[in-house]
Amino acid sequence: MAKTGVILFNIGTPRSYEVNDVKEYLLDFLMDKDVINLPFIIRWPLVHGIIVPRRAPFSAENYRKVWMSEGSPLWVYSKHFAEKLQTEMGADYSIKLGMRYSEPSIETSLKEFAAKKVDSIILVPMFPQYADATTGSMLKEFERVRKKHGIQIPTKTLRDFYQDDSFIQPSVEILEESLESKKIDHYLFSFHGLPESHIRRNEGCLRSEDCCFEKSACEKPCYRAQCFATATKIAESLNLQSSHWSVSFQSRLGRAEWLKPSTEHSLEVLAKTDKKNVAVICPSFVADCIETLEEIAMGGAETFKHAGGDNLYVIPCVNEDDRWVKGFASKLKEI
Repeated sequence: MAKTGVILFNIGTPRSYEVNDVKEYLLDFLMDKDVINLPFIIRWPLVHGIIVPRRAPFSAENYRKVWMSEGSPLWVYSKHFAEKLQTEMGADYSIKLGMRYSEPSIETSLKEFAAKKVDSIILVPMFPQYADATTGSMLKEFERVRKKHGIQIPTKTLRDFYQDDSFIQPSVEILEESLESKKIDHYLFSFHGLPESHIRRNEGCLRSEDCCFEKSACEKPCYRAQCFATATKIAESLNLQSSHWSVSFQSRLGRAEWLKPSTEHSLEVLAKTDKKNVAVICPSFVADCIETLEEIAMGGAETFKHAGGDNLYVIPCVNEDDRWVKGFASKLKEI
């Protein structure tokens, strides 16, 4: 019997690309106060009455465009990664997915480990960079369900692998393989966006454009600083000059001020400044999903070409790559 349980946290996914299933998923996701940080009395009518009714049909169509035979890309790649990781880790470990807003949920996986009487559990948020809306929310949810069921199994948490070689090295190798023999004028690192208010929760953050490059910026932890640290390490591994790469933020929602520049704007500017062949890397994701496959590879490519660009090369995430599996397994065994 496995002695150590491992829960791989991720956002989750709709059960299908049908509008009702997408609506149900979006309601769970957007009602999380760590995602939309507004009082419940404001958040509920905003989400139920405005955002989800407008967004669900549009999102359902986007999910349909990228849906795979086994399900949504995030689910498929996460499942395959978990299966490979199980093989690599061996019989002393039991690997389960714990989705924040869908099944198998964090609660489901925790209860299964409690029933199996594992000796300990490793919590693994599958987000290279820390954000309250992702890692923070999932750790809170784990604590909530642990208390709800009175489960006292000792836990350890793997956090913030934004510069770890287990993630950086396979990302670099996948990029190099994807772009072999291709002419690239510019490399754009597109990270999932956040409202600026989320970043400003850390004292001193966003006080200047360059504050994220200060030595201690990533220790707070600051999502924006960690994004720049990830991009810098990948760029350095590729020996890129500073003028040949830049950072942007995607997936804006609502009217609040979000991290800038936006990926859409960056693609337009690059195309108009004669950067005709651009590679886009999305290193806030470990699994390809609607944000990489539809928003960037489809929508981003259309934006780029409409602005005058020729080729937009979107680099696959680490997904279930064997190098990623082996490196991550080694990292988990050190905990």
